[in-house]
Amino acid sequence: MATIKDIAKLAGVSHGTVSNVLNKRGNVSVEKIEAVYQAAKQMGYQLNTQAQLLRTNKSHKIAILLPQLVCEKYSIFFNSLRQTLAHFPEVTYELFLTDSLETAELEALQKIAAGGYKQVITVSCLKDATIYFDTLKLPPSQIAFIYRRPKNAQCFFTLDFVQAAKAISRQIASISGELVGIFTDNYHYLNSQTFVDELQNKLKKIAPNKKCVVLCATDEESYKTAFDFFSMEKIPEIFIAEDIEKARYLTQANYFGSSSDCAPIFTLSDNIPSVLTGLYCFPMNYAQLGLEVIDELMQEKDEQTLNGTQNITCVHNVNDHLYTALPLATHVEKEDASLNLLILPSPSTSALKKILPHFYRQTGIKVNLAIHPYDEVYQILDQLHLHPYYDLLRMDIACFPWFAQRVLQPLDKIGHGLADLLKNFSLPTQQKFGLVNNIAYAMPFDASAQLLFYRKDLFEDPILKRMYYEKTGDELIVPTTFEEYDRITQFFTENHEEGNLSRPMGASTTLGSAGLIATEYLLRYYEQGGRLINEDGIPKLIMPLAGDVLKEYLHQLPITENIYGKWWSESVKQFEQGHLAMLIAYMNLFNDVAHTNIVPKIGFASVPGGVAQLGGGVLGVSRYSEKAHYAEQFYRWLYSPMVMDHLILLGGNSNHQNFSHNQEVSHRYPWMSLAYQEINKGIRESSAPNGNLFNLRKAEVIIGQGITNVINHIMTIEETIEYINQRLLDDTQDER
Repeated sequence: MATIKDIAKLAGVSHGTVSNVLNKRGNVSVEKIEAVYQAAKQMGYQLNTQAQLLRTNKSHKIAILLPQLVCEKYSIFFNSLRQTLAHFPEVTYELFLTDSLETAELEALQKIAAGGYKQVITVSCLKDATIYFDTLKLPPSQIAFIYRRPKNAQCFFTLDFVQAAKAISRQIASISGELVGIFTDNYHYLNSQTFVDELQNKLKKIAPNKKCVVLCATDEESYKTAFDFFSMEKIPEIFIAEDIEKARYLTQANYFGSSSDCAPIFTLSDNIPSVLTGLYCFPMNYAQLGLEVIDELMQEKDEQTLNGTQNITCVHNVNDHLYTALPLATHVEKEDASLNLLILPSPSTSALKKILPHFYRQTGIKVNLAIHPYDEVYQILDQLHLHPYYDLLRMDIACFPWFAQRVLQPLDKIGHGLADLLKNFSLPTQQKFGLVNNIAYAMPFDASAQLLFYRKDLFEDPILKRMYYEKTGDELIVPTTFEEYDRITQFFTENHEEGNLSRPMGASTTLGSAGLIATEYLLRYYEQGGRLINEDGIPKLIMPLAGDVLKEYLHQLPITENIYGKWWSESVKQFEQGHLAMLIAYMNLFNDVAHTNIVPKIGFASVPGGVAQLGGGVLGVSRYSEKAHYAEQFYRWLYSPMVMDHLILLGGNSNHQNFSHNQEVSHRYPWMSLAYQEINKGIRESSAPNGNLFNLRKAEVIIGQGITNVINHIMTIEETIEYINQRLLDDTQDER
């Protein structure tokens, strides 16, 4: 096996230089870094990452003890731990499975004590946590007990089993049947005890006619114990299971041990439960629990201050909705039971198309999607009286305030009223994607904001980092200003090698549409403190700032990939294929990338300057539609928790508050959490401070056309800004 000495000889450098390169330290030139890497690769040398961590005193090992990985409450929790720990490269972990046996758990503790672990995450079957402290000699704050809380445990994490019990009890109170069979884990475990006690107490209050019978069993004994329910003198008419595995055992026990159809089963499940008739699933946030545990353990702590204090974390579940296969609701038999939806192509549109058969099955109402490009949608909205056959309209946020009062029905006038649905969104989202002059006209459909996406692998590449330092004297880090962004763009573009994904172009500029040009220009304008709408309510670019920003915009054109597309889809495609180092894009256009191989390499951050423009659109009902009753059903269906989370999981986008901290969604689309924050503080100037409206879409086209005149050398910068401002004044005078 090759040694460091062998590599040094082949590379023609010193032993110390090789050590510095492999351990990513020291002031080593680009040439020497490349020579060492090439020699190491040629000799088949692989850096021992674990040894490197030990040498640099960064070794951080976590022991994870779980009963098993068959049950989803353990497997999903563990998968979340694994995914979250991937963000901490200095951390390693080892999994120990105990089968909830004390002897197995005690044996695992002896191995952990001898293994140099710094922290422990455990679902323990022991009654007292003291043995952990005595055996492992770790501070109590570094041992996280999950679900079950032994005596003396100081750091404890669980889910909100009280919330689950209340939601299930409310549902059970509304259905027939008096005897309720509760199937749970060992009662002395805190999660099971809390769940059962709350079920019994709640049912006693709201459904005193219901009587409960409780059976407890370990995971290994659950199958046999399930049959005991069907040996009772009176078989329960309703079942409640603590997890989906116990629910499955109940169906099997009923099939083989009873001559009757299975009674309704209410169970706790993960966030993507089975949807079956007779099975009512309450989604528990197992994945979010894993994220919360790692977030807590990775924080710096003052052990003296924490000594003896209890740290109890109860993670709230996503919502109170129970999933089940509902019978047909108000199925419509009329031939014209349909809605026509005008919409543009997007990941959210594709996701909606996939789940629309469910709406038809539930209501008998067919939704016809009329998918048109952005400009065509705008033209139709501008002359909607020529298209009275559209019932539902998806319109961009840039033109929503301008069109709302002209073409939409207020939400409270549709059927029995729909404005209550807005409460599921943050107040800023409601104001920007729903209200116009304090009247609710639409619901947020795919609310979005600009983000900076970048190739993490490039920004972490030691050779590129050294090259950038030698060129600029600065560290290669994610840009926070456009000055830094342009400098980094130029660096990557100057080192671009066609066909080499390790040497892509720096960034892209989209030039195929005046509206897109304006959007990319205004982002830079906002960074410098500029605003399109001033206190007088008249749209205007302010000089000399507008001219200075335009100069910056023009200077970056030669160093970016100029893409002449009418939408950002080609830019996103270029980034997805690895041809760009950075990309500023609306995150609702980016969700499809989440399913590609480049995802592990993607980093994301706020846009340079921190003032993101809002994007995406809203969903409203056309003033010409006479199908308000059908539209009301569609809105109630679409914005139900059950449908909305499937829309998101299928690649759609929503700023619905229920999913802003959902670990499962965050793992699939890791930029979502940041996007929620940016949407709440983002900007899109479609109305004046005094409430007057103007056509932002038209203003953006005017700005883009003016910038195109400079690009084509038809006007100077000063002439262009004057031209833009005059047209803004003339073309919006009658519209303000």
